[in-house]
Amino acid sequence: MNKVKDFFKGFIATIIVMLGSFLLNFYMVNGYGIISILCGLCGFLILYPAVKRWEDILSGKKKNQ
Repeated sequence: MNKVKDFFKGFIATIIVMLGSFLLNFYMVNGYGIISILCGLCGFLILYPAVKRWEDILSGKKKNQ
């Protein structure tokens, strides 16, 4: 049962990162506008924890759990 839960946690995390990537892509492709900027900010806020985690991994501050 834990393998199924871990699979779904990974799947949901992947969907969230894909959403953040899509929103940042929307910001980069479209011209300046309120919707574009809001999508870019939302995408950045979604992806920021992933960026911080990779910084920690690459700098060796945290061990991979």
